[in-house]
Amino acid sequence: MEFEYPPEPAPAERAPAPPAEPAKPPDPRKRRPVVLLIVVAVLLVAAGLAALALRGGGGAAEVGAPAGEGAPTTVAGGGASPGISSNVPPAQRRVFDELMAQVSEIRGLAWQGPLNLQVVSSAELARRFADASERDFDPARFAAGEATLKLLGLIPGDLDYKRLMDDLLAEAVLGFYDPETKELFVGSDGRGELDARTRWIIVHEMTHALTDQVFGYGPATIRLDREDRAEELAAYSALLEGDATLAQTQWAERHLSTAEQAALLLGGGGGSVAAFLRAPPYIRRALFFPYNEGLAFVQSLYRDGGWPAVDAAYRDPPTSTQHILEPDTYRAGRRPTPAPLPDVAAATGCTGLRTGMVGVFDMRAILDEHLPMADANRAADSWNGDAYSLLRCGATLGFVNRWRADGTAEATRLVDALNRWAGPWSGGRSAPGADGRFTGPNGAGRIVRNGATVDIVLAENAATADLLSRALAG
Repeated sequence: MEFEYPPEPAPAERAPAPPAEPAKPPDPRKRRPVVLLIVVAVLLVAAGLAALALRGGGGAAEVGAPAGEGAPTTVAGGGASPGISSNVPPAQRRVFDELMAQVSEIRGLAWQGPLNLQVVSSAELARRFADASERDFDPARFAAGEATLKLLGLIPGDLDYKRLMDDLLAEAVLGFYDPETKELFVGSDGRGELDARTRWIIVHEMTHALTDQVFGYGPATIRLDREDRAEELAAYSALLEGDATLAQTQWAERHLSTAEQAALLLGGGGGSVAAFLRAPPYIRRALFFPYNEGLAFVQSLYRDGGWPAVDAAYRDPPTSTQHILEPDTYRAGRRPTPAPLPDVAAATGCTGLRTGMVGVFDMRAILDEHLPMADANRAADSWNGDAYSLLRCGATLGFVNRWRADGTAEATRLVDALNRWAGPWSGGRSAPGADGRFTGPNGAGRIVRNGATVDIVLAENAATADLLSRALAG
């Protein structure tokens, strides 16, 4: 889906010196892409919301190539497209057919069948989007995600999270591709010829449709979402959005004039950004993650082997935000070590609300609330797997997390960072004591290291924190 938001600048470290080997494909960093005035949301509303809630789910199975998928069908020089299946004016149909051929040529993939693409009014787009949102919305999961974010301090406790998300999605949606119905919708209130901005949006969404036809990612991402495996879904979504953004950028450079590119850069879409500007920093970072970090991840693959290297990632998708943030871990085939939690709910009589993985992206964000970003990133980057559980004990919320670091030194580094974070999080005046306990007016908890494993307990009061700590120590 397409959204209109201010761009977030990419970190400087995303642009290392270009490779010297002339045989490699052109380095996309040498391009001057149109700035991401449009931030593309994650596939469906359900996936987008999952990316904003702490990475959920407990499934350990990894996603491989979809059933029945063979080698991708490639196409040299584009080739004829099978066309648009929807009823559109002849002039627009010619444009759509041309865009399908151009997207096919850029990606080196052949369309497997016609595409159901419709350009509709903004009002109709909003209605279609709302219908997809309602279809995929899980109230219980959303409520658990909201409670987790508030307990961790990533969003304010008095925030109307549902209203904010509704406002974010309503104020600026420009288009979306639905991998469940295989429909692509783009909003445009203009008549006749499609302007450069609308075609640019269509190219991004067409890239999603093309890669879904070839690689069948729709069933895989839908399954991840329904199983609440949000850490894996966030990584897969970053692959999808990084792919579509790089293809969109290359299309703009090949098929838009300098003046048209400048108009995209300077003009935007004129939509409201009020909800985006009032959103907490974590929400903005989570919205940007699949597009900024996803683009950097796909660019790293592209530098190594062009579009075939990106295609290969669909047959072996990234499974963690660590893979996206640290592409070398993906190339090395790194997989986390399971970090099994005891059944804390059964041991305490509390009610389990959600389980899943925190992952590198969210641990960075948690620590970054009260620590310098460099310290937060360094402490979180030692991830070797984790598992969390959100529980309700009577009227009180609690959170337990078992984090595996790469080694004892790395675990100690994380504990040191958490000890500095704990005081500001709890509102207390002192760091955790020798037993790892800490408390303050905002909450209480305990941090304990055992070799390369770090146990983290957080709760709304000290009694619940102690109850959960005893159960976790087991």
